[in-house]
Amino acid sequence: MEQRSKRLSRREFLKSAALVAGASTLAACAPTPAPTATPVPKQAAATVAPPAPTAAPTKPKERAKLVMWASQTYTTEADALMDKQIKDWCAQNNVDIELNRMAGDVRIPKWKTAFETKQFPDIGAFLEMNDAAKFMLSGVLLETTDVVNRLNKLEGGYVEGALRDSRRADGKYFMLPHYASTEVFYVRKDKLQEKGLALPETWEDVVNVAKKITVPGQFWGWGAQVGTPSWDSEVEFSSTLWAYGGKTWDEQGKVAIDSPETRTVLNLFRDAWKAGVIPPDATIWDDSGNNKAYLTGIVGMIWNTPSVLASMEKNDPDLLSKTEIMLLPKGPKGRFTSGYYYRAGIFSSTKYPEAALGLMEYLTAPTQLRPVYDLSAGNMMPVFKNMTNDDMWKKSKQRETVVKMTEFTVPQGYPGSTTPWIQDAWMDHTVCKMFNRVMGDGWDNEKAIAEAKAILQKWYDDWQAKLKA
Repeated sequence: MEQRSKRLSRREFLKSAALVAGASTLAACAPTPAPTATPVPKQAAATVAPPAPTAAPTKPKERAKLVMWASQTYTTEADALMDKQIKDWCAQNNVDIELNRMAGDVRIPKWKTAFETKQFPDIGAFLEMNDAAKFMLSGVLLETTDVVNRLNKLEGGYVEGALRDSRRADGKYFMLPHYASTEVFYVRKDKLQEKGLALPETWEDVVNVAKKITVPGQFWGWGAQVGTPSWDSEVEFSSTLWAYGGKTWDEQGKVAIDSPETRTVLNLFRDAWKAGVIPPDATIWDDSGNNKAYLTGIVGMIWNTPSVLASMEKNDPDLLSKTEIMLLPKGPKGRFTSGYYYRAGIFSSTKYPEAALGLMEYLTAPTQLRPVYDLSAGNMMPVFKNMTNDDMWKKSKQRETVVKMTEFTVPQGYPGSTTPWIQDAWMDHTVCKMFNRVMGDGWDNEKAIAEAKAILQKWYDDWQAKLKA
């Protein structure tokens, strides 16, 4: 079912019209004979005014030429549709477009060089998490507040996380949200039914269930991502902290890791690790580690994106029939997951700000997003509230669960804005390293927290110095 929203009106620009003022040369009039035969004095020839000076031709406006760097997503069909939308809009609006869609191994170093040399494209779609925060604070992006405010009137407005991650501390917007990601909890319900166990509601339940379904050396109850090669480990640890009322950073972006809640969550993971319910090689897993562990049937529960659901739908319907896909378990302060908000930015160095803003307002509006989301098979989550009610999310109970989890999805900087130092610490796996100190290295909580606190503080201090320079 295709749902349609009212299409945005856009300002016309680049009206190409050459106005050439032509000048006519008037001939002088000959003397006019009298109307009667009676002789009259001969009249002098009438004086004719000289021709008006010819106006200089108006110079036609220059045809806009935009360069866009775009990231490849996990869904080639969705990428192809986005590319078509971009090219169609440009053709209709007399704009030339150079579109470069790049994989991460090409894109990441390219953005690094661009920032160092200040040689940017006109548009970045869609910016890396750490680059986006860095660009917003460094003053290299065009403000998008007016566009965000217009789009925020559509489809119930943006979800809060998308707004939070596109806004600076001064309340101004410099990004345009496009799509989000979220995580759900996968449980081998057949294994729980064999033991007469209920689905886990809390994180304590997860550990207790994992202990009861683990078969030492063969099957592990919980495929937790705990390794430093994995960004998913940061997602799990940070999100569990929030569920217990803890946090890595406060609302002002200052270090807040040293808390009773951090100690409680460290104890939870230490207990699970010592009980042997997490595979021993999980400390070296990359982001695909727990996907593979679940899909090969060696773990009973994992925390992951809808990519695991898509894989089972396509390749293993039998495993899907044995799987319960549920909202993430809760802590004392509720359920949370750290999600990614993919956003576009327009660089202030562009020669064609109106064209760039017009294109991106069109591309990130609900009418264009709907078919892209549908092709993504759940890998792209809505950034507009009402779009979570679209029919595409009602195709299965599993998809309904996935989209409901967007209510509990927040960006990395929660409860504040995501800053460059927060992203650098994230990319460094600072929080994950703290947990590994406790789980694998046998450190006590105090020592592990003290080390993490010092590292986080250094990230903060280094960035304050850069911003003042």
